[in-house]
Amino acid sequence: MGSSIFPLLVLFDDSLHNRWVALARRGCNISEAAQPDVGRLSYGQPVLCGRSLRAHFGHRPGAALALLSDEPVVLSNASAPLILSFAFAFSTWPSLDRLAACPAVPTRGECRGAVCVAVRLQTVADAETLFMPLCDAEPWRTGKTAAHAHGRTKAASQLDWRQAQLPLHRLGVAGSLDEILFVAGEEAANLSAASLWVDEVWLGSERAPAAGDAPPSYGRRDINVVRSSWLQGVRMAGSANAGRSNRNPHFCEYMSSELAHAQHVGEARPRCRMDGDHLAGRWMQTCDPRLIRRPDHFAYGRALPAVKGWFDYRLCYRQSATERLRTLQALSWSWRPFRCALVPVNGATFDKWLGKRTMLFLGDSLTAQGYYSLLWLLGDVVVQQEDLFGYTPDEVKKGSKVAELGMDICQSSAGNEGGYISRARLRSGGRMMKVMRHGEIVDELRRATSAFWSRWASDADIIVLNVGHHYHSVDPAFKNYDQLARLGIRQLEKLMKPAAQLIFRTTNIGHHSCETAARPLHSRREAWQQLTGSENIWAWRPKQHAKGSVDMFKDKYNWRGPPLFEASWADAARRSRLMSGRFTFLNVSFMDARADGHVATAMRYSSSRGAFGAKWKTEFPLDCLHYCYPGPSDFWALSLFNLLLNNPRFNA
Repeated sequence: MGSSIFPLLVLFDDSLHNRWVALARRGCNISEAAQPDVGRLSYGQPVLCGRSLRAHFGHRPGAALALLSDEPVVLSNASAPLILSFAFAFSTWPSLDRLAACPAVPTRGECRGAVCVAVRLQTVADAETLFMPLCDAEPWRTGKTAAHAHGRTKAASQLDWRQAQLPLHRLGVAGSLDEILFVAGEEAANLSAASLWVDEVWLGSERAPAAGDAPPSYGRRDINVVRSSWLQGVRMAGSANAGRSNRNPHFCEYMSSELAHAQHVGEARPRCRMDGDHLAGRWMQTCDPRLIRRPDHFAYGRALPAVKGWFDYRLCYRQSATERLRTLQALSWSWRPFRCALVPVNGATFDKWLGKRTMLFLGDSLTAQGYYSLLWLLGDVVVQQEDLFGYTPDEVKKGSKVAELGMDICQSSAGNEGGYISRARLRSGGRMMKVMRHGEIVDELRRATSAFWSRWASDADIIVLNVGHHYHSVDPAFKNYDQLARLGIRQLEKLMKPAAQLIFRTTNIGHHSCETAARPLHSRREAWQQLTGSENIWAWRPKQHAKGSVDMFKDKYNWRGPPLFEASWADAARRSRLMSGRFTFLNVSFMDARADGHVATAMRYSSSRGAFGAKWKTEFPLDCLHYCYPGPSDFWALSLFNLLLNNPRFNA
């Protein structure tokens, strides 16, 4: 995408957004094909999982590729003029000379070029639609793509990509739209079979939205107003001065506090063993968020595909312009311990360390988020990811067969959290598994040897366990938490391999009014003070009534409960002769300060497809516990990686 365009809404970037579908009309054949020119993305660097839309028109005038939204996009004049921006390329035709000679003027009712684009509401007929030919001249402002700028030739890339940037007013679009058409024109009948490739279809503007602007949004314009503090930026001193955010050696590297300081101050610190040495530190802004163009490329060096499920809103940056701004801001902050250094996740290093062993993630949806974050950070050493459907306790007892949904590394089930069981295979033969449980895990841990997931726990070499916030639905006052930890340790020591390691990851609190947070809080203490009126914020004095709630109006979900009682697991393990040397307490409480980066209001812009879409929009518009992808949840994966690779306890 041209650097002059600020992205607002995503229609297609390596995969269709869940709100949009692609349809073939009048003889067109379409596919979401492997990106034939990955060097065009990310400043000439290959990007894992890059894909394009391919429309094969043959020689049929009127054949069309239609991108349709499930709800009209409401436009607003509160921001800069809107621009339709996309990359396009032809295979076999037309010639570049013909493309350059194309008249870049819209025509009502028909396409008078090789291929045209139109933007409209689906209710508007062709006779009333303005069709703009794809040309290599103004007002498109097309140009050579990054692949060519870095010296790549057409022979190397096969396709000659052009970047189109079309002001919407040229097509008479002002109120709303829900369809974008790519149509074969009258010249198609006289030419050989043709294919049009399309990628990175956006609605954008020439500037970032400012305070008070209402950028395009789905359905309503009054729910998407930009807040003044959402795009702060860092001080210019020392910040990156170019847009190549993931190639700058000092700043704008994801989770990059070491790069920001070590090279400027000359510090050399030991690697964090994650035994508590990482907890004293601060959140520092290590990137100017205005330099981040693609959040998934910036964070993971890869394209995140459309998710398969109802939770697509957790890819918040795809949902709306304001959600994109919140994501860019959240990605610009890194945790910097004072006494040690956090090493970035490296897929090849982790793959070599894990070898042919198996790691099991056992816990709730936050544990599932940590699992997916680690998979995406590991990159192409993950060669397969699949979900095992049909496993419930009753089905296991009956011996029911399980259905496996095979998924390659460019497909994701993160959207539906993968169901109960997910399994990933790494290049060297190691496995990562996820068993997701909610409140039921409390009872299952008391009888772990007979739990339906015991077969995977007994096979694992490392188990990463978390009980989480669903505990309060079973025991609101946390009166029996110590007993759960004692019984859980006894059961797991019977179930696990003699040399297997157990890691208990601590639980982070949520943050009320998280949709207004533009940056991390100054400290963990500040976050806890917002959840209790007690002078001692670490005290737990549940009210004595049926629900056993604590600080009902400040901590109505008992968010402080799990982290206050989780030390019981370490105490129980120390008392166990078999588990004391195989138990590790992974404390990630530094994350309590991350009031920003939550899903927040993203689900109200999410796809309405699926059984719960409409209900979630009206009844559950705010999520201040889960985090966006990419986002703060990646620090759970970073913490685990540093524990496993830096702590002598886990030497392979």
